[in-house]
Amino acid sequence: MKTAVAAPPVRHVRPFRDASRTRPLWMRGLNRLARLAPGWPSLAAADLWRAAGAEPSGIGPTPAACEALERLCDALAATGRLHGIGRIAARDDTIRLARTHLRIRRALAATPAILDARLPPLVFVVGWPRTGSTALHALLAADPRHRSIPYWESFDPVPPERGPDRRIEGLERMLAQLERFSPDYHAIHPMSAEGAEECVALFMNHFRTLQFDFQYRVPDYVAWLLAQDAGIAYADYHDSLRLIQHHRPHGERFVLKDPTHLVHLETLLARFPDARIVFTHRDPVTAISSLCSLYAHTRAIFSDDVDPRAIGAEVMTGYWPRALEAAQAIRARLEPGRFVDVRQVDLRRDPLAAVERIYTRLFGEGPDAAGRAAMERHLAAKDAAPRDRHEHDLADFGIDADAVRERFRAYREAFDFTD
Repeated sequence: MKTAVAAPPVRHVRPFRDASRTRPLWMRGLNRLARLAPGWPSLAAADLWRAAGAEPSGIGPTPAACEALERLCDALAATGRLHGIGRIAARDDTIRLARTHLRIRRALAATPAILDARLPPLVFVVGWPRTGSTALHALLAADPRHRSIPYWESFDPVPPERGPDRRIEGLERMLAQLERFSPDYHAIHPMSAEGAEECVALFMNHFRTLQFDFQYRVPDYVAWLLAQDAGIAYADYHDSLRLIQHHRPHGERFVLKDPTHLVHLETLLARFPDARIVFTHRDPVTAISSLCSLYAHTRAIFSDDVDPRAIGAEVMTGYWPRALEAAQAIRARLEPGRFVDVRQVDLRRDPLAAVERIYTRLFGEGPDAAGRAAMERHLAAKDAAPRDRHEHDLADFGIDADAVRERFRAYREAFDFTD
């Protein structure tokens, strides 16, 4: 007689209503106390650089990073509306990023040979957020022939000069703190110190990334960033990849992922002209709803002033629709062997079949036995883990589903998302 196997528990993340409901009671109480000291602690760029250890006589921040942090701080002051714990978290996080920026600068200056490090052939998973890119990236990273960036390495790409390497422990403490601040957040965007992670942290170390738009309401910073030459950020990103590969060289291919690559796809391909692209696709009706929810839950970690309908308007009129359209035009110009399309619905139904298509299209052959076995183990562990159900609805963000269908009619027809 077979023993019944209990289904893994399901954690529900209810639809976003208001920011205060997303955090524990103790945090609400501390935020009320923090109202007694408005404007504390300081989020002035000069103070943050000093706290990070910048010295006028040493190797300091790049002018590009100084300008970017100044713009971010100005935008936070103008529209961020951070609550007390949010200000403390933003200051601590920004000082950490500034400190890492300085350590990267010093590491590159101390060992110029780092910039000669050769990267394995690059494969980028590119698509809107919430289109299955995280699941696909983790699956591809399971292949032992692939080189990816675990979160601890993008979080801090510079190994310690002496003593034990405690980067994993440091990140685990930060993720545990995030869990205390926002208990449901992991269900929306799972993260682990040793799991494959997005490239976003490598851009955050230089303060030029749209990730800050997810965390804070900073439209002035976003407008400034989108008007800048993205090549500045991608040059620093390239150096960071070389730094990582120099200290931990391995991999037949480098598999990377960051949704904001979609916004800067032209720049990415100019910087890495031989890169191969895996485009992820999902029905915009569902993807936009999930994306709006991600924005809301992320900003609610730092602010009580999170308006779901305002977020809906931001997303629908902002850079994501334009980026998708521009990427489709770029995709049409790429040679067939340079890219492959993966629909999120196909990835969910049969992930190994989706992987087989990727390998065959981009590499000319399927995964080897070791790679397939590793990916099967990854999927089995995922199936056995507690499940998360992220609930969201376009209407909560003031968006009409029919308007989305009409806005993206051609895209939905091209990838067979029509009802």
